[in-house]
Amino acid sequence: DIQIRAYREQYGLKYTSVIPTNIYGPNDNFDIKNGHVIPSLIHKCYLARENKTDLQIWGSGTPLREFIFSKDVANLSQWVLENYNESEPIILSTSEEISIKDIVDIIVENMYFKGEVIFDKTKPDGQFRKPTDNSKIKNYLPNYEFIKFEDGIKETIDWFENHYPNIR
Repeated sequence: DIQIRAYREQYGLKYTSVIPTNIYGPNDNFDIKNGHVIPSLIHKCYLARENKTDLQIWGSGTPLREFIFSKDVANLSQWVLENYNESEPIILSTSEEISIKDIVDIIVENMYFKGEVIFDKTKPDGQFRKPTDNSKIKNYLPNYEFIKFEDGIKETIDWFENHYPNIR
């Protein structure tokens, strides 16, 4: 962000900083150890279903997170490139929080997982909340409709299952 502001000031370049919340969607990194939250949970659920084992989740499931579907990030980034000319960063977020437990429930339902889901409370939860403010993007695009979380999850799971095992 600081370098972008310096380029704007020194060279007159119309650079800006885009800050998305947690992104998920097709082609994500589904690695269980190094992937993001949602793709890692999808992969863990898939393996538990296929191996007929319990689904083990770290923590209590109570922390809240914000997520944005990759297609929304693409659409909004295109809009930013064509229309946004401020030096201040713009946050790309739905500003809707969802608990890890609710995410797991949606994944389990969409993957038809019938085993037991176990939240291992001996493992860390991480920070309880990481809220953002999407008022700037909503001010510019008051009628923008973000892809519903459940629809994005379904599309991501469908992509994952259609491409397994050739995934990242």
